[in-house]
Amino acid sequence: MSDTADNLQVRRQCRCVYMFFVTMVGLVVWLAADTAHAARGFGVVTLDLRPEAGEVPTHLCVVSQAPGPRARKTLKDLVVANASGEVSSWQLRPEAWGGRPEQQSCAGPGGQCVPQVELPASAERALSLPVACTTDALLPADVIALKPRMVVMMLDHLEGSPPIIESLKLTGGVATVGVEADLQRVVVTARSLGGHYLPQRRSQRAEGGSSENKLVVVPLQPRCQWVDLNTPYGRLRERDRGRLDVYVHGEQVDTQACVGPMRGTSRVAVRVARVGAGEPGSLELDLRADKHAGESARFGSSYSGPWPAKMVQLHATQIPLVWRPPACVVADDFCPRVTLETGVTCSGRRVADACHYTCPGETDQHSLDAISPPLTVHFEKQNPGQRWSEILTRVGQPLTSYVTGDKVYVHADISSWKLNVPGARVEGIEFLGDDGSVRRFPLHGREEIELALPEASCGPVRYRMVGDRKYVERTAEIRGGQLLLAPPEDSTRVLTFNLSLLQGGSWALSPGAPDELKTPAYFLGLAQVAANFRPKNPKYARLSGELRLGGSIGQWGYFGDETLTEEVRRVDRKLAWVRFLFEPALVVDVVHPVALSFGVGIGASWPIRVADVEFTNRFSLIVAPSLDARFAIRKWISLMVRGQVILGERTQATLVEDTVAVRRELSTVTLAGLYGLLFSF
Repeated sequence: MSDTADNLQVRRQCRCVYMFFVTMVGLVVWLAADTAHAARGFGVVTLDLRPEAGEVPTHLCVVSQAPGPRARKTLKDLVVANASGEVSSWQLRPEAWGGRPEQQSCAGPGGQCVPQVELPASAERALSLPVACTTDALLPADVIALKPRMVVMMLDHLEGSPPIIESLKLTGGVATVGVEADLQRVVVTARSLGGHYLPQRRSQRAEGGSSENKLVVVPLQPRCQWVDLNTPYGRLRERDRGRLDVYVHGEQVDTQACVGPMRGTSRVAVRVARVGAGEPGSLELDLRADKHAGESARFGSSYSGPWPAKMVQLHATQIPLVWRPPACVVADDFCPRVTLETGVTCSGRRVADACHYTCPGETDQHSLDAISPPLTVHFEKQNPGQRWSEILTRVGQPLTSYVTGDKVYVHADISSWKLNVPGARVEGIEFLGDDGSVRRFPLHGREEIELALPEASCGPVRYRMVGDRKYVERTAEIRGGQLLLAPPEDSTRVLTFNLSLLQGGSWALSPGAPDELKTPAYFLGLAQVAANFRPKNPKYARLSGELRLGGSIGQWGYFGDETLTEEVRRVDRKLAWVRFLFEPALVVDVVHPVALSFGVGIGASWPIRVADVEFTNRFSLIVAPSLDARFAIRKWISLMVRGQVILGERTQATLVEDTVAVRRELSTVTLAGLYGLLFSF
């Protein structure tokens, strides 16, 4: 019994010692951890998330470059690649704020309302950054799901390690971020990466605070917000949604997602995108009528600054116009551009003999000024650019004004003309006025001609083509604003004339003549008048036929008794010699300015002086083929080089045969080379 009591007492003493030891060890561990925690430092960064308009964020995600116990996600879990393919810009997943992918949301004009973020670094590195997310603790879950507003913030430390996020809380636009850092030794910065708010290029620095608490004011800029529009039309109901078009900043938006409920009042909510600095904002409602096809009631308003007022009063902005153009000088499908004095642009369509306009028109950009006659209507046309005006005193009044004086233009289509055919090139066209004036237009590089008329008239226009060929004057009718010009070949002259003046030399070769007879060389001058026949068809216009008539004057010689005993015999003397030729020829224009010609002349040759007949033949029948090249200097003058062979002439020669002097006629082939000028007229 005594032993049992002693053992029990010993056990109690050992247990007390053990408990004391465990308590001391725990106290030491706690003190060490607390000391280590104090050494690491802990602070709170308060983010004041004040939007410049609209409501505060309902969702917040904070991105840091260091993992932490609170950052349970990465950016990769929040974003998806942009459809536009931009590397630095990524769309937020609907799951990031608790939405479903199939839910329809308002993309806004040009997709400006789509929540997206801009990554702070390269895509691979940025997508791996840790993220801590939370929702507003003051709002019920159903309210948060109805109109989510998410912002993604980047938290960073200058001159220190990246912040480790330990806690995060959002309450009414104020976020508290617990970080593991000594805030006294670092500079805290924060900026928006995007979301339902715009990203910021510049970080905001912490202002004031203690070593354990820093405040950063981050002015947020919402991408879009809901604005109430009040229309003078009357009540709008859900059944009107199908015939309602809504334009925000001139771009049409989805009426199913971007227009709020229509409950039978004149007020309707529209999702409006933020306007950039210096840009105007505009809102429009276009309500198509059920009856009266083509007509619609339109209301609009404009504003300056990033956002309109919370309640916007719209006014009517659309009226019709009719313009009746003058006859002939306006194309059958032409309607000039129309703007009102208020800057409203109208769109029109041609119906029969009039242009019907809607102001403003169905274009991407509508004017939002209130429209009420009387108004000055400005008309504008292109090709060339011209303007004129008329006053509209009442809606439905037909307008008939048009440009006056020499500002009335008509057009001619020359795209099918063949302008660069060698030998038949067309350089320009001259329009001849009744007062003797001449207006010339170059044609190269053009597909259309615009001509100013003295008045809006249907009278014909006189004109003449200018080019390598000769053209006759013609007239052109005007129909539907088009000047009906005939192709150049229709007015060309088939027959033209030219004059050749050439000089050069010739060599008289006598095959079979004794070796001692030296081949004589003679001076030669040639003059020819030619009739040139060129086809009108451009396909064959580079070919032409010529009938040449003319002759040459030069020299001829004979071998007499004076050189009979010499080893090398030259002609005794040179006589004046004439040739007359009739020469048909073919001319080919190779490429401007080069043309080639081949002809065969038939005629006769004889000495000028009758006394020289005894030394030569008289009226020898000759055949003279020729080949020449022409280099155009101007269209009326060309440089010509000709080679010609003359057959049928004979040279008189006294020869020694068996010690007897005998007179012979040697068959002679003359080779002539000439150069000179060709004049065309």
